[in-house]
Amino acid sequence: MPLTPEVTYAILLLTQALHLLHHRLAKRHISYAEVTAAVVLCIPPSAAVPALLLMGAHLSLVAVQVIGSLFIRRLSPAWPIQSQPIRWG
Repeated sequence: MPLTPEVTYAILLLTQALHLLHHRLAKRHISYAEVTAAVVLCIPPSAAVPALLLMGAHLSLVAVQVIGSLFIRRLSPAWPIQSQPIRWG
């Protein structure tokens, strides 16, 4: 399967979804890398952007998110621990 902007877009989309799920399960905050990936995913693969630039951005962000998942405990702050549930009324 040749790498095209459509294929790298799909790879980034899948990686982003799994990475955000990992953040949720690990109870860690997201960072600017996830926001940047979301912004890049707003650019359709058929946009008037050079294919190599778009594919490079996709694959770079995939690498950042994979590394981020491997080192999530070091790179992302944990959610604050709540000692008791919120009581209303």
